[in-house]
Amino acid sequence: MNKNEIELIILKVIANGEEALNMKIYKEGTLCRHGVGGLPQLGISAMSHFGHSEFFDPLLAKIPDELIEKPMEYTEETPNGALEYILAFYGVTTNGEHGEQANWSKSSGVRLLLDQQTGFRHQVLSFLDGFSMDAAEITNNWYFDVIMEIMYSARSSAMPAGTLIATPKTRNEIEEDCSNYVNQMLGSARQWDMRQYVANKTYEVQGITTKGKVTLDKGSVNFNFQPIGGESPKAKKKPWWKF
Repeated sequence: MNKNEIELIILKVIANGEEALNMKIYKEGTLCRHGVGGLPQLGISAMSHFGHSEFFDPLLAKIPDELIEKPMEYTEETPNGALEYILAFYGVTTNGEHGEQANWSKSSGVRLLLDQQTGFRHQVLSFLDGFSMDAAEITNNWYFDVIMEIMYSARSSAMPAGTLIATPKTRNEIEEDCSNYVNQMLGSARQWDMRQYVANKTYEVQGITTKGKVTLDKGSVNFNFQPIGGESPKAKKKPWWKF
């Protein structure tokens, strides 16, 4: 398989059976994701179709040709807990579909199953660490909007129509996942700043158009939605989450 044939990239980072990050990035514009890259696993996932390869192209460009041309698998015993990386590539459809319904005839990729105290020092490990964070970073703006919609019923103007979102069944589980999302974003080695994700967009809350605002204060985060005109959303009378 060569790089020009790839139409789907799948990325998973798993620790002790929990998915820290799970992503599917299609060349034709579909994006699926749950997780930030940390634990505990988040139960909030989403799928959107953007109609362009803006996420796919820069990620594909980072992948060395040798990882595509020569599949790699490495497994070791994991008495101290398992850390698993999966980076898979698919291409050449046999049914004319190029999204979730595609039948791919070619595949390649890398799978590492490591002890969490591994002595494995192959350069592919550092690549996978960096690539995982690159993939999360390039889609963080969108995944932030997914969290805002689930937590506050705040629909982003940047969210593609037809987006599908899956959540845990109970409100308590949803709130716990949202809290874990924020903590993982705050604790990221990349120092991701959620304040930038509300720029150049609006949020519809109870039929009212608002501007999102994120305030950081001594390790806590406040989310607020300020009306662009007219009456404030009823939910504005309640306290917004503080982490």
